Amino acid sequence: MALPWLNDVEQRLAQSYKAQRFHHAQLFCGPIGVGKFELSDQLANSLLCHNTQSQLSAPNSVLTPCGQCKSCSLNLAGTHPDKRVTQVEGQSIGVDDIRGISDFMHQSAAQNGNKVAIIQNCEKMTTAAANALLKTLEEPSNSRFLILTTSQAAQLPATILSRCAKTEVKVTNSQLAQQWLSSLDVPNYPWLSLFYSQPLQVKQWQQQNQLESIDTLYKFATEFKQSHNFNALVDIINKQPELVRIFTLFLSEQLKQQLLNGMSFEAYQVAQQALNDFLQNNIQILGLNLPLAVSRLAYTLRNQ
Repeated sequence: MALPWLNDVEQRLAQSYKAQRFHHAQLFCGPIGVGKFELSDQLANSLLCHNTQSQLSAPNSVLTPCGQCKSCSLNLAGTHPDKRVTQVEGQSIGVDDIRGISDFMHQSAAQNGNKVAIIQNCEKMTTAAANALLKTLEEPSNSRFLILTTSQAAQLPATILSRCAKTEVKVTNSQLAQQWLSSLDVPNYPWLSLFYSQPLQVKQWQQQNQLESIDTLYKFATEFKQSHNFNALVDIINKQPELVRIFTLFLSEQLKQQLLNGMSFEAYQVAQQALNDFLQNNIQILGLNLPLAVSRLAYTLRNQ
């Protein structure tokens, strides 16, 4: 995994493992697009690898699978019987999902080694699911590891948080993210620095051919008060409604700049509230008259 901003985290995990202080339940917290799942997947594969110890012999080494043993071959094929990944597309992780993990953890390891379960976006667990997970966390078995990821740690029960080793996953050096994005041939857009903390989100936009649309939204945001024709803006948001959050982020950044340049705080608050209302209405109201909503927002911002 070539995500350079994660190297320090990887080294700390490796040191913990070498010192036999590695916790059976790891919780990776951080924003969307920072590489939490990539980190958890590599860690799981490393814990299952038959040559993990030898991989840690070098100074400043990280936990990484050898890629050659039988366990690594099974992982590469996506068929390792001792690895389980729970990733829900819906609104919640139910109690049956967690009971399935508990059953998996109590079964014998097919490869006579470790067993690892990953729960992505664990904040989606229902109350019943979180309570069921507590049993697994409170009664850890040898050679059994649980890896959880979340972008909203505050939504997790304190009982879960207190029983996991929590690791903050974030970009601490924006230059590393900038260089990595440059290696992907992502153009140096004027708004790109806003997402150095979420480089994998930018990569996803690139793969989905959304970068030009986002750049257009940025241009609209910088000239919003002067614009009168919002057809292109409305067209982008209608076709890609998930980008409304990005547009409102750009507008919010413009408002902050205006505040620094002398805009009254009262006017700033009015404009920011209008922006928040616009975002919430677009998320919650089906069939919203978007052209009218955009025009009303523009009118409010022009008059502040």
